[in-house]
Amino acid sequence: MALVHADPEGPGVEVGWLSEVLPRACAGYHVPRSDDPDWVRAWSVGGVQNGETLVQSRPVVRDPRADFVADFLRATSQTTLATYFAARDDGAESLAVPRLGLARFQRWIGVRAEGDLTAGEDPAAARERLTRALPDFLVRSLGQHGDRELSVFAFLAVLHAQGDMSKPLVAPPQIRRALAALDEQLGRPPRINLFVSDGRSVGVLHRGGRLLMVEPPPPSRAVRAIAQAAAPRTASLLVFDPEAGELPAGSTARRLAEGIFTLHVRQPGQIERE
Repeated sequence: MALVHADPEGPGVEVGWLSEVLPRACAGYHVPRSDDPDWVRAWSVGGVQNGETLVQSRPVVRDPRADFVADFLRATSQTTLATYFAARDDGAESLAVPRLGLARFQRWIGVRAEGDLTAGEDPAAARERLTRALPDFLVRSLGQHGDRELSVFAFLAVLHAQGDMSKPLVAPPQIRRALAALDEQLGRPPRINLFVSDGRSVGVLHRGGRLLMVEPPPPSRAVRAIAQAAAPRTASLLVFDPEAGELPAGSTARRLAEGIFTLHVRQPGQIERE
């Protein structure tokens, strides 16, 4: 998920609205109930504030009182990324909960959904190849988040090769160019969904599954937006679901075409593609 909004003082998105939208937009989202405790959830939420990455991870959540929406809206960044998992624990065997930590380096955060690391390549060989291509300073910063993190760091390596890593802000066209180069480096996998953000822009590489854009209703409070007065939206929510099903009846969401695009906090509802 990604939330992009124009208000530097915090997202003008109502908790109740988001709590209603997520179950409709994402089949894998689970609304916990006190009388149905046999669910395991996990999530990670992150943003960028004044050049600093802020990430909160909950690797295993069994308490139904824990609220993903509250964590998602707590970040003060104008771009918030999140990844989420939920499954019923029937006790028959050990439930494998994926590591959902967001990758981060300096002022960048990113996350990749499920899918093969590369197309038509042995996974171990692909990991070795991509790791070898990283500059030393990125290799030293690799954590324990596996292929998800490696994909984000491979994007950062492309930015570095382009000469954009040292810039205070990277323009959206350069982010899209780096994502396109990464896609070629990975062999254009049939399923890849990657979000990256520097706090001002969100870059998306989307292929496979379903990616929805939902427009939140106008906030109840006044928004000191940095967007232009004529901007059609003050916020946009992106929700990726691995299942490419039909849109819910009466949904206000729109399905986004596959490809590479960016959104910027100045105009959250405007998608820019090459």
